[in-house]
Amino acid sequence: MSLKAFDRNLSFFDRTPDQGALGKLLDAFGAQLIVGHPTFRNADNIGAELERGIRAAARSYAEDRVAFVVSDGTWTEGHPDRSTLDAARAGAEKALAELSETSRERILVAGSPYDGYQGDRTAGKGSALKLIFDELAFAPSVRKVILLDGDLRNDLDPWFAVFRRVEDVHRGGRPNRDFFVTAKYARHFVDASLTRFVVGPLTTLMGCYVPGGISGDIVLSAGAVARERDADWTADRRRYGTDIATTFDAIADPRTDIYEVYLGAKLHDITDEAKLSVMPGEVIGSALSRLVHYEVKEQRITRLLRADVPLRRPVTWGPEATGIDFIDPGFTDVFDVDRKRRTLLDGFPRFEAALKTVLSDETFQIVASAHRRLSAMDTSDGGPFRFLDVTRGLWIGMLYESIGFLLRTHDIETAKQCLNYLYTAAFLEFCREKITALGGRTLGDVRGMQCALGVPPERAKAFYRDEVDAVVEAMAVDFYRGRCRILHPTL
Repeated sequence: MSLKAFDRNLSFFDRTPDQGALGKLLDAFGAQLIVGHPTFRNADNIGAELERGIRAAARSYAEDRVAFVVSDGTWTEGHPDRSTLDAARAGAEKALAELSETSRERILVAGSPYDGYQGDRTAGKGSALKLIFDELAFAPSVRKVILLDGDLRNDLDPWFAVFRRVEDVHRGGRPNRDFFVTAKYARHFVDASLTRFVVGPLTTLMGCYVPGGISGDIVLSAGAVARERDADWTADRRRYGTDIATTFDAIADPRTDIYEVYLGAKLHDITDEAKLSVMPGEVIGSALSRLVHYEVKEQRITRLLRADVPLRRPVTWGPEATGIDFIDPGFTDVFDVDRKRRTLLDGFPRFEAALKTVLSDETFQIVASAHRRLSAMDTSDGGPFRFLDVTRGLWIGMLYESIGFLLRTHDIETAKQCLNYLYTAAFLEFCREKITALGGRTLGDVRGMQCALGVPPERAKAFYRDEVDAVVEAMAVDFYRGRCRILHPTL
């Protein structure tokens, strides 16, 4: 490991640093705020994102010493690709050159691979964040961390201004408590599948509805970071399961206040099929692991299932508080109806054993019959646009059965496999409902729409408010309201 200091504001490690090396750099700088970017093959975006972030920090945090940290998984020992780190350095150099001397001296940009950090080579966002979290133990001046995904394309000026105001309000009213800030924004109706159908409902079993924790864009106080540093980092958590684990930990911590802030829309790379082939299992597995952890530790889940208590909510800052109005998520070409159908058809044999083990005989037969029906369906352009007919009501019942199985057995792997398949079916039914409302009734209709799938601009604000956000929230509330069925299925 060696550190290359390109100037006093710009330092990049040429390979994974030893523990403490990055932290000592941050400590020497006197960092008060960290903006962390976990990256993987983001060379096309991270430079511009850093430019926007540096400019925004110079305005919203003009009196603070701000360090931007790029924790990169593109570079590995076996494939030392520095494209993302090089792009980050180029963007940072450009933004720093535009600042006044006074502003520039308060900004540090550091970049590092994380492959092999502390001897672990698990590739994933969690490992990227683990490096940042652990290194902050060596930088006691840090009071807050902003975490932003490396594919983010938003204007960061209004976001940083909101994050600053939330911190100021929190420090003014509850200075001895930690905080965890999550984002709420309009996301395309074919995006955020895990957020809407897994994370939201399962957070209610922790006692507070916090769907935004998996958004990728969160803010933690230094104390909340220390809690994460000491947590159990499973393989699922080290990969894509880090955000949901952090959310569950924040809900469970009596010393942490949770804020949900409206940020318009998330402009980023909508999750593609390659990521969807691995990510859901890791997110779901991480969530189930935390449920089991808190059940074993304090019977948190079963106590909540037996109690008659209202569902808690975060401290919420809507558009009127953040000053950020609705931003249309626009149109996308990532939805492929034939590939989605094939995912359901090909996936059933792989997940069948888990489905049989977790679900009741009646529920399993519903899924098996729907799979047979889909297999026999006409796939011409005139064929019906259908998936497995896993409605929201049916999905809630399946979640009850799966969590009941988990609480009885603590068999995370089997429950994860079951939910991995079923959540896909449930979310695709949600997508089918929205696409049908937009005019897609046959496979041919959808094939013609999917190259530019979205809502006409004049309908977008009402559509996302009433047909997406309100529907998803109602589902999570319904899940919580009937949660006693997890322990008593016949009720």
